[in-house]
Amino acid sequence: MRFAESSRYRIGSHVASFNVQSMTATDPPVVVAYQSAVIQQARGRPGIGLTLQLLLNDSAGESIFFLQLEPASVWKVRDACADLAAPHVDHYQNFLAKKRASHQLNYGDKFLKTLAAKDAYGLFHRRKTELSVPLAFRTIFHQENAAIFVESTPTPLGLILRFSLVSSKAFACRLPHDLAFLLADSIDEAIWAAEWERGGLSDAAGR
Repeated sequence: MRFAESSRYRIGSHVASFNVQSMTATDPPVVVAYQSAVIQQARGRPGIGLTLQLLLNDSAGESIFFLQLEPASVWKVRDACADLAAPHVDHYQNFLAKKRASHQLNYGDKFLKTLAAKDAYGLFHRRKTELSVPLAFRTIFHQENAAIFVESTPTPLGLILRFSLVSSKAFACRLPHDLAFLLADSIDEAIWAAEWERGGLSDAAGR
């Protein structure tokens, strides 16, 4: 795995970073929104991983963290998110209803405005437009951001994902139910795009 020299990426006048050492195992930050991008070393080359730009919220406020995963961990995250549907059927059916309504032509935007201000699905769609994965995280693995999936823990509030960073630190975050289901869909789409356009992220994952 090739690493860049630094994982701190300057966006405008702000440095987007996250203090992983300040995070407690029992109270990980909550994912409010995310953007994803296949890591591709050059145009036309196979995808070698996936970057997730996470907008996080915890007691200290909001922060951004770039999480970079190799293919094997990408699949494990996808499966953990998708597997949340079976034991939480009511949440999943509610998610599907929101997804159908929000995708209806000439109705989607109106529907999202009917959701409560703190509804995770609506909040995700309102905030995700604030994020854009920089080129530096689309082409190179950064040592402080590269991670290996460790485990997932379902909770009444969603799904906690835990990772071991290559830098020997730990990182965890909680996905509300709707965002876990959305992330499973996003990974499917990213893998399909990598396989279709770049020829190989799914093969690299051993699928």
